[in-house]
Amino acid sequence: MITFDELKIHFDGMTPLAKGGQKIVWKAIHRQYGDVVIKFYLSFDERSRREIEIYQTLRLDKTPCIHEVGTVSYMGMETVFLVEQFITGRTLRDFINHKERFKIEDAVSFLEQGFDFIKQLEKGRIVHRDIKPENLIITSKQQIYFLDFGIARMLDKQSLTMSNALLGPRSAGYSAPEQFNNLKNEIDSRADLFSLGVVVYECLTGTNPFIENATSELDILQRTATITPVTYQISGDNQHLLMGLISSLMGKTPSMRPKDATQAFDWLNAIKPTLKRS
Repeated sequence: MITFDELKIHFDGMTPLAKGGQKIVWKAIHRQYGDVVIKFYLSFDERSRREIEIYQTLRLDKTPCIHEVGTVSYMGMETVFLVEQFITGRTLRDFINHKERFKIEDAVSFLEQGFDFIKQLEKGRIVHRDIKPENLIITSKQQIYFLDFGIARMLDKQSLTMSNALLGPRSAGYSAPEQFNNLKNEIDSRADLFSLGVVVYECLTGTNPFIENATSELDILQRTATITPVTYQISGDNQHLLMGLISSLMGKTPSMRPKDATQAFDWLNAIKPTLKRS
């Protein structure tokens, strides 16, 4: 194990970037890797261990590259650090907050990349469970990167959530009903398809249909389970087929959605010839 000061020797321009519930994130320049972020885990439990395992074993092409993982003495405690590729871009939350909106070609590109990402997760028997604008970075070339596997589910391993818990790990307004209701046997990649549908809907309309006018987290969850989002007229979607796909992604039960990312991809490819791009 090394100390924080010993770790700093390998980096230039280290500056604090963000602090969350479990991590402190720094931005820096590594002399070999270039621009990176360094994540220090404030607490390291089995969920944190699985997050790093997912990064290291799957090597997904739509997530930042992991350069190093190690242990360090940081702020008087022994913890784990992770050196990760810095992605130049901005979050979709920033995109939405600046009142920018997807055009039809942006929505198609986003869904294509999202379906491809979920297909990769399906091969590894992983459910991300936290696809939301804050965890998605879009680059100047419209490439999408998916961040934060902090609450990801590894379907081939024992669940870390108590079976009798009333609510499962979630991001209210983006998590599927079966996910926040902790219906473990129903949770698979269709929960990620639900979240992807909500995000693309919000990027098209500027509104999350489950969060708008909600008064509390419980209200958001109730609205997610009961409200059908208003059909939105996407410019260029003259036959409403793209909106039909998005509505299906946001189906209240897994059986109402495409059965997997491959079927969702096939659906999108079938309707692309009907779309008129701006």
